[in-house]
Amino acid sequence: MPDLVSPMLAAPGELPAGPGWVVEFAWDGLRCIAYARPGRVRLLTVNERSVTSTFPELAVLGDKSPPRGMVLDGTVVALDDAGTPDRRLLVRRTATPRPSPALVAQVPVGFFVSDLLWLDGVSVLEAPYRRRRELIDALGLAEDPIVLSPSWPAREAEHVMQTAARYRLDGLYAKRLDALYQPGRRSPHWLRVPLRRTRQVVVGGWTPADPRRPHSVAALLLGVPGPDGLRYVGRVGLGSGPHRQTITDLVPDLLADSSPFAGRLPPAVEHDAVWALPRLVGRVEFREWTADGRLRLPAWRGLVAPEEVDDGLWDDAGTQDGPAEAGGMAEAVPAGDPAEAAPGPTAPGPTAPGPTTPGPTTAGLASVGPAAPGRAPRGASVAVPDTTRADSAAVDSAAVDSAAVDSAVADRTPADSAASDRDSTGLAVSGPAAPVTSPATDDVDTPPVPDGRSHAAEQAPPSW
Repeated sequence: MPDLVSPMLAAPGELPAGPGWVVEFAWDGLRCIAYARPGRVRLLTVNERSVTSTFPELAVLGDKSPPRGMVLDGTVVALDDAGTPDRRLLVRRTATPRPSPALVAQVPVGFFVSDLLWLDGVSVLEAPYRRRRELIDALGLAEDPIVLSPSWPAREAEHVMQTAARYRLDGLYAKRLDALYQPGRRSPHWLRVPLRRTRQVVVGGWTPADPRRPHSVAALLLGVPGPDGLRYVGRVGLGSGPHRQTITDLVPDLLADSSPFAGRLPPAVEHDAVWALPRLVGRVEFREWTADGRLRLPAWRGLVAPEEVDDGLWDDAGTQDGPAEAGGMAEAVPAGDPAEAAPGPTAPGPTAPGPTTPGPTTAGLASVGPAAPGRAPRGASVAVPDTTRADSAAVDSAAVDSAAVDSAVADRTPADSAASDRDSTGLAVSGPAAPVTSPATDDVDTPPVPDGRSHAAEQAPPSW
């Protein structure tokens, strides 16, 4: 068993077409490599920082380990009461290296297993991904708080993408079934496709590129109608392309003496703002709604002709637009071009073409995440087939029913390529960096795996 296996990295890309690919959720959590032996577990982030004692409930991996150990690639995820991954809850867990039993019970986490690197003391790095998934299934790991991250044939990507956006997931991964695991390398056989939303917004002003020339436009100030008027949702840069010239030609006729927004804007924005009459409607792509109702990573996609303005845009004045609503269509786009809806009483999934195979009842997206011991299932109840396998049969002949993407693991209750390289999405992990060559200094409550590195290149490749 190795002391350290560097995680493989995803390359930015678009959803692939054709056979031989599967798609998976990109979980919003803390990616870790788990080193497990019977009764022993060591958990390292992608930056080689030990979080073993931060997540004591994941010691159950040692109970599932074969005699000579295993190494797993996965993501630690915390879920809110709706079964949706919640980074703010995860921050509460990563803020302390040794959480109290009360905190562990209050903020449960799960380990979403996505790959297998070593099994029973033998490297499987050179086995194709299809085979590694089969080996994971055979281990019988899927028991609270361990989840097998589901895979779907790439032809189902559109449905998976829509559900990922509805449940505020971070994006999708696309993986080739014949791909080897390449530690520390970024491979075109593993793509990360972040999700983007689109919606119409109202232009309420701009910040000038040069304060001495107020008609020069660097960024637009955006709003959406709310119960109190036009609500500020952020600003978006125009770059130097045709979009900027189009806006520059229009702004002289839009100057206003006062802000059209309800309430004050951030001081830094308001200081340089030039106000506009709220007559222009445009379209933006954005990653998600922030907790305070702002667009995260917006990108301007141009003006909307009057006849194309959404009928309900101004009708939103009677509702609170923001994190609680979808805010437009979700789509997957390349990572180089930099998601949110709470499930209602029922959460039916997208309808996939072809035959369906009803499956057991689970609890909404909670079916792909853990529930705290003793807690009732979270979310809405939907029927799903068993789509947790990524073997050749699942890719060549799987039929995903209308709720398959909503609930992927039947027995559970639950931006860009750089996101897969970080410890998490903005998480601060307590504790010192994990040692590379001295596992004896690891968490004292979790004995280390034996000394001595070994990598696939140093082992005789097994016959799979």
